[in-house]
This record gives sequence, C-alpha cells and structure tokens, in this order.
Amino acid sequence: MFGLTNAQGNHGEDVKECYFYLDSTPTHAYCKALYKYPQAEFPYQRLVEENQRRGRNDPEFELADTGVFDDNRYFDVLAEYAKNSANDTLIRFIVTNHGPDAATLHALPTLWFRNTWSWGRSGEGYWPKPRIVRAEDGTLVADHLSLGHFHLACAPGPDGSDAKWLFTDNETNTQKLFGAPNTCPFVKDAFHEFVVHGRNDAVNPAGVGTKAAAHYRLKIQAGQSATLHLRLFASDETPKECFGPDFDDVFAERIREADAFYAGSIPARLPDEERRVARQACAGLLWSKQFYHYGVRDWLEGDPTQPAPPAGRVRGLGPGVSPGRVWAAGSAVCKRPARAASARMVHAPERPVARLRTRL
Repeated sequence: MFGLTNAQGNHGEDVKECYFYLDSTPTHAYCKALYKYPQAEFPYQRLVEENQRRGRNDPEFELADTGVFDDNRYFDVLAEYAKNSANDTLIRFIVTNHGPDAATLHALPTLWFRNTWSWGRSGEGYWPKPRIVRAEDGTLVADHLSLGHFHLACAPGPDGSDAKWLFTDNETNTQKLFGAPNTCPFVKDAFHEFVVHGRNDAVNPAGVGTKAAAHYRLKIQAGQSATLHLRLFASDETPKECFGPDFDDVFAERIREADAFYAGSIPARLPDEERRVARQACAGLLWSKQFYHYGVRDWLEGDPTQPAPPAGRVRGLGPGVSPGRVWAAGSAVCKRPARAASARMVHAPERPVARLRTRL
C-alpha cells in the first residue's frame, strides 16, 4: 500500500489508499475485502507534498480530499477468498465501474515469494531461491524448499480470452532507489514498467522468476462489473476441475459458515446495524493480524549482502539492555516462512499503478 513515512505525514506514518476489510472467519476459510481505485491518475506526489506542508494541529490530507473520486469515477475491487481445503484456496475478484463512462483496467493477479534468499544468510527462514514457471497445463508452478509445490490457475477473462503470464524476480530495483547497479536484470517493479511504460524488456522472456502475474485487460462499461476467478492449490490437493460448477458452490458454503459463526458469536440482542459493525470490526482484526519474526541479533548485525546498519541501532535498545538478552526474548517465537499472493490493478490510459495485496 502507498503511504507516508514518519517524516512525510503531519501525524506520522499513514497509509493513503482506500480499502476496507469486510469479512473473515478466524480460520480464514472465508475472507472479503474492498479496494476503491480512482480512474484518474493516482496523486502520489500531491499527497506527500500537502501532508508535509500541514502541521500537527491540521487535519490529515486524505485521498478523498484530492478530488480523484469526484463524479464517482472509480472502480470497486471486491476480493474474496474461500478455502476448499487447507491448501486449496479459491479466489474471486469482482471489479465494478462506478463512473459515468466506460473505463479500462489492467488487472494483474500476482503470485510471489518473500525474498530472503538474497540476504546472505542460511538456516530456517533463509531458504534457497525458489522458482515460479509455467506448467504445460497453463497453470503456474511454484516450487519452494519448505512450502513445497503449489499451482496458481487463472480462468479466462470475461471476454473469454486467456490472461498473459508475466515473469520477473522479487528483487529490489537498487538502480532506481539508490543509484547502485541491479544484481538481477528483472526486478520487482517490472510489471509497472511493462504496463505503464510499455517496456517489454522489463519482464523475463524465459517465463521464469520468483514473481509472476496474469495480465488481464478489462474494459468495463459504466455501472457494470467484471469477475475474475483464480485458484491456488498444493500439488497434492489438485482439484479435478479448477473452475467448474462447484467453484461458486464453495464460496456459497463458506459464506453460510461465516454467517453461522457470527450469528452465534455476536449477541442477538444487538440491532442489525450494530451486529454488522461488530462483524466488520472482527474482520479488520483478523485480516490485519501479523506475525513478527523478530530476530534481534540479525537485525542488529545486518545482513551480509546488505549495507551495514547504523550504529544508533544498538543504542536504541535502551540503557542496560544487552543484545543477548533481547535476542533471547525475541527468538522465543515460533518460526514459519510466509506464503503470499497479491493482485495488482493498473488503470489505463492515465497509467497510474495501484496495489491490492492479500496474504494467504
């Protein structure tokens, strides 16, 4: 998500995109979120400059204050996830054009691996570089030493055409950020360069990487919607049919289960509106929970292949607190590698890039 750093925001760090967590069960067998994406160019620079100009006693300058939602010229992107089994997740994106005119959206549902292989460390959590390639059946195959083998299948778009697979590596563009040569020819912002700037050389023509996306180009009429279907599953839980009649049936069943869970969890004496508020509040807590693998000694020492950390990092521990003591406390947490997928939405012809990311 795009946001301001502590120095840029007049009230500190602050996300400036517009999204809502709508529903989730504790097991995440069903999750639903909404992202509102303006059809005008996303006002990145204006958000930074105006918030920097304001003082602590002024209100924050939000996305809606910029006027990009005027005349309802925006897309609603509804993202839903339903589990058919522990490692078989069905994904549904419903994109609605609320504007008065037809508009084009480039949708890039993206599968990627968290990058720890380039840090120069070894051991649990620092696995060898994984790999994503296209299989003969048209799905993506993602291989990871710890996570195993997963497939991502993408159904044809609303017009019946197949998405185009794009590949790159989840590597920082050090040339753009720091003026230092990139260690890899294909970097993490490659899809932005491909869609926004038309750079075909930004993506890997060999069809392999650690980050891959299905590129859909959607022209949506005013007031109309387009739906995309995807499925992420482990090789040993491969469905007989990825997008058959049971696809929507699984969603319907998980929604019924979510309704039943909250019917028994939220006091029935509350008015309907308060029950909806309580349910969405629970969704926010469940969607936004995070696991912090706080390896303090690694953080203090820095990674072998990265720039050395500032000396003040050790002093920040506070007087009388040794790195060893903090490390002992921080290393008591359990460790498990992350698996993630994301969907990126890019509107044309204005060519801004927005991101909707959800972790599985």
